[in-house]
Amino acid sequence: MSASLSPPPSPGEHASRWVRARMGLGALALLALFALVGHRAWRLQAVEGPRLREMAEQQYLKQIELPPRRGTIHDRHGIPLAVSVDVDSVYANPRLIGERAAEVARTLGAALEIDPWALQQQLASRRYFVWVKRRIPAAQAKLVREAKLRGVFITRESRRFYPSGGLGATVVGFSGLDARGLEGVELAYEDWLRGTSLRIAGLRDALGRSVLSEGAQPVEGATHDLTLSLDKFIQFESEQALHDSLSGVMPKTGWLAAVVMDPRTGDVLAMASAPSFDPNHYERASPAEWRNRAVADAFEPGSTLKVFSIGAALEQGLVKPDDVFDCEKGKWRVGHYTIRDTHAHDKLTVTNILKKSSNIGASKIGFLLGKPRLHQVYRQFGFGQPTGVHLRGARSGVLRPPNRWSDVGLANLAFGQGLTTTVLHLAQAFGAIGNSGVMMRPRLVLSARNDRGEPVKGFAPRGDRVFSRGTSELLLELLRGVTEPGGTGVDAALERYTVAGKTGTAQKVDPVTKLYSTDRWVSSFVGLVPASRPRLVIAVVVNDPEGEKHYGGEVAGPIFKRIAERSLGYLGVKPDRPPRPARGPASRPALASRDGEGYLDDDPAPPLPGEGGPHGEILVPDFTGLSLVEVIAAARRVDLKLELEGSGRAVAQSPGPGPAPRNTTCKVSFRPPS
Repeated sequence: MSASLSPPPSPGEHASRWVRARMGLGALALLALFALVGHRAWRLQAVEGPRLREMAEQQYLKQIELPPRRGTIHDRHGIPLAVSVDVDSVYANPRLIGERAAEVARTLGAALEIDPWALQQQLASRRYFVWVKRRIPAAQAKLVREAKLRGVFITRESRRFYPSGGLGATVVGFSGLDARGLEGVELAYEDWLRGTSLRIAGLRDALGRSVLSEGAQPVEGATHDLTLSLDKFIQFESEQALHDSLSGVMPKTGWLAAVVMDPRTGDVLAMASAPSFDPNHYERASPAEWRNRAVADAFEPGSTLKVFSIGAALEQGLVKPDDVFDCEKGKWRVGHYTIRDTHAHDKLTVTNILKKSSNIGASKIGFLLGKPRLHQVYRQFGFGQPTGVHLRGARSGVLRPPNRWSDVGLANLAFGQGLTTTVLHLAQAFGAIGNSGVMMRPRLVLSARNDRGEPVKGFAPRGDRVFSRGTSELLLELLRGVTEPGGTGVDAALERYTVAGKTGTAQKVDPVTKLYSTDRWVSSFVGLVPASRPRLVIAVVVNDPEGEKHYGGEVAGPIFKRIAERSLGYLGVKPDRPPRPARGPASRPALASRDGEGYLDDDPAPPLPGEGGPHGEILVPDFTGLSLVEVIAAARRVDLKLELEGSGRAVAQSPGPGPAPRNTTCKVSFRPPS
C-alpha cells in the first residue's frame, strides 16, 4: 500500500495566514493601546482629577470681589448729601475685535470723547478684556449701544454722586472708583457705609486681570445710611459767607473756616472751609482744597481765650467784674519781655479788660490764677485734647504742661498765645458758656440705619460741667459788651438779636525767624446768639488776612454777622431786641474810631418806627424772624400795608427794610420753625 502525500501550501494560503497574523497582532496592539488610554484616563479623572482641576482653576478662575452699593449720607432733615447710583461702564474683548481695531477706536473715541489713537493701541492687543471708559453719562452709553460694535460691551457699576455739589464737601468727603472712602465722613465711617462685599468666581485673562461678565450688578450688601447733624441751609449760608469773603480778606496762601453748633446738644449744624471743591470732580481739586480746615488746621487763638482765663478767675472768686487793674498805659515788662496792648489803657475793670481786649489785664489775671489752675481750666474746656469728631487729619492742638511755662509764657497763655487749637475746639468751648456751664461734645453723626431703614445705632449728646451756672451767665453778660459801642466786636453786632462774643487777633510765628511776625495774623470771632438764651454758637477764623484790616472784629465779625442773621431767621428764633427800621445808605453813620481790636461806634440812637424819611415816605421795618402778630404790630406803627403768606416766623419780605412810598404794600413770607 502506497503512502499519499498532501500537496504543499500554495502561495495564496501562505499570504492569507500572514495577513491574519498581522491583523491579530494589530488588534492586540490596539487593545493594549486602548487599555493604556483607558487606564490613563481613569487615573487622570479618578485619581489625579481633583488636583489637576484645582491647578487649572488657579490659572483661569479668580475670586472677583463685587463691592456693595455704599450707604446714603443725609443731613439732619433727611436731605441726601451723598448717594450711590448705577451708571454704565464700557469694556471690550480685543480678540473679538481683531483687525477692526482702528475702525472701532474711531467710533468709540467720538462717542466717549476719548483719544482714538490711544484706544486703538488697547484694542489691537491680544487681551481678552480692557476697560474702555468707566462710569459714563447716559447719553454716551446710548451712542455706544446704537453703534452695536462686536466685541464692545456695557456693564453697570455703582458710582458715588453728591446731589448738592460742593455743599459740605470738606466734611462729607468723597469715595474713589473702587467705592472706598478717601476723605471726610466717607473715609471715617467706611465700615458703616461700605458694608460687606460679595465674592464670586470669574474668569481671568492671560495677564491675570478680572474679566467681568455682561450685566454684572453692584451688590446690595450690609451697608448703613448715616444721618449727619449738618443742616443743609445753615451749611449753605456758612459756605456762601466764607466764599464771598474769600477774595477780599485772604491771599492765596490763607484759608477761612466756620463752625456753627447748637450749644445745648453739641450738634454741628455747619462746618465750612474755604477754598473748597466739588466732590463729583474731586480729581480736579488739590489736596489743600480737600482739607477740612475747621478740624485739621491748628493755630494760636489769641484773645478769644481771654474768656476762659478771666472766667476761671471769676469762678474761683479771685476777681469780681468791677475789680480794677492797672494796664500800665499799654506796656508791661515781664522779665526780659514786654507785653503790649493795641491801645494804651490806664486802669480797666475786669469787665472792660474783656470788652477792650487788654492783653496786660488778662496777663495780670493769669498771674492771679497761677500756672496749674490756668492749665487745668484750659484742659477742662478741651484744649489740647481730641474733640471726638473722627475725621482724618483732626488735630487736638498743643497745650504744654505747666512745668514748662516760663513767666512770660504764663502771660502769653492768659491772652491766648503759646498754645494751638482748632475752630471746632473754639466753638465747643464757647458753647459751654451758652449752655449754663455744661460743655457738650461736638456731635457730627446722629444715627446709622441699615439697608432696611431700621435704626441700628444712635449717637446721644454727651457733656460735662466745666463752669457753674452763675459764672456762665455772668460771662454771657460781660461778652455782650464786646459787640456794644466801645467794644472790639461792633462789626459782629446784629440789629434784632443780642450777641455775646469775643474777638481774637493773634500774631503768627514767622517760619524763618521763629519769632512772632508783625504782618501775619490769625483773625477770629466767636459768638453766642441770642445772648439772652443762646441757640447758636458760631466760630469764624480767617488765616492770613490781607490788606489793611487784620483785627478779628473787622475781618471775622462781618462773616459771623451774616451767618448768624440768616441762620436765626431760618430757625425762627424770636428776636430779643425790639424791631427798628433799617436806614438807607445815605443815613448810615461812619464808624468813628478804633478801640482795641475793632471800632468804636458813635452811632446816635435810631429814629423810632415811622419817624424820619422825606415827606411822603415811610421806613419799612426789618420783619425777619418776627411772628405774625409782631409783624402786624410793627406795620401798624408805620402805617404800612401788608400781604402775608405762610405761617410761623418771617423769613423774607418785599420790599426790604428802608425808605419806601407811603402807599407801599409789603409782602412778607413766613415759615414754620424747624
